[in-house]
Amino acid sequence: MSKLLKQKLAGLFITAYRLTGFHVKKNLQPSDVCNLKNIAIFSTTALGDFLLNTPAIAAIRKKYPDANITIVVHRRNALLVEGSDMFSDVLYWDGKLNGVLKLAKDLRSHHLDAAFLLHSRSPYDIVTATLSNSPIIVKDVYFNDYLNRPTFYLNPFLSVDGNNRIGDVHLIHKKAELLKSIGIDTPSIEMVIPVEYTPEKKNRKTIGLHLGASSEERCWPIESFAIVAEQILNKFPDVDVELIGGPGEIERNNQLLHSLLPFSERVTNSAGKTNLKQLVEKIASFQCLIVGDTGPLHVAIAVKTPAVVMFRGMKHAIGTRPLQDLVLHNVLISEEDLGISSIKADEVLKAVYERLSVD
Repeated sequence: MSKLLKQKLAGLFITAYRLTGFHVKKNLQPSDVCNLKNIAIFSTTALGDFLLNTPAIAAIRKKYPDANITIVVHRRNALLVEGSDMFSDVLYWDGKLNGVLKLAKDLRSHHLDAAFLLHSRSPYDIVTATLSNSPIIVKDVYFNDYLNRPTFYLNPFLSVDGNNRIGDVHLIHKKAELLKSIGIDTPSIEMVIPVEYTPEKKNRKTIGLHLGASSEERCWPIESFAIVAEQILNKFPDVDVELIGGPGEIERNNQLLHSLLPFSERVTNSAGKTNLKQLVEKIASFQCLIVGDTGPLHVAIAVKTPAVVMFRGMKHAIGTRPLQDLVLHNVLISEEDLGISSIKADEVLKAVYERLSVD
């Protein structure tokens, strides 16, 4: 089923649901959101997406310090929200249609005043917020949701029209602009980890390497990582290297380990051996993280660990590059048509040496 057909069917369903008497508030004014008591925030996609949403989440919490805020996240991000004082309740949803009715039922029991859909799967998120009887539905509409149309098809069912198709704005700024349009200021652009964490204790300086990403074109070649790791281990005998990641990085990391056998006592592969909170604590202990455009990058930014980050072209860096603590990070961006593999190992090494000399 095409995405446009899904949006059209969702529109028909919501139109029929209006026969129950439900209507979303349109043309919101700041006075409409001045006294919200029960709020749902949707951030149900990947780790990096969630962390990029945290400045907006913090802004909503600051605006409504006494409100009951329910966060809706993917279960894989549970350890970043469970027990956090930012949220009154946590609900889980994988963004799929078969979970809509249960989630809507759970949310309806919270008697929502507003739902903020910061990053979640359209159109099911809008259907869910509607079935939850939230009178205010605010969604950050992403470029792909427009489906080459001048406006977002489901705008009539949102409290604020999604009409910003600008591609040269950072996602943090984009969400701040959306909130500002209804009178909610975002006082800080800093990403945060919503739960308490303690950096892992290490006896030796450690450089972290994350080799994977959500797609192959975002991955820097293993051969290039090998050159960088070998040079670091040769030049700095007091520095170890740790390869991190989830189960999906195990094989890639093993390939790199094979090329670093002479340094086996100083190289650790922890991929697939840590939960999400442990990963945060591990990254917080590194002198530096070498990483591509993926979730652990945003963890490093949030915990203020220096990062050497590689992007496959400026259009991919615009929305997710580091905004805070710029002095801590080195951003390397390939030419748009050459790909991330065109970034040279010498460029990465120069940035890592700079990080280590600062330390």
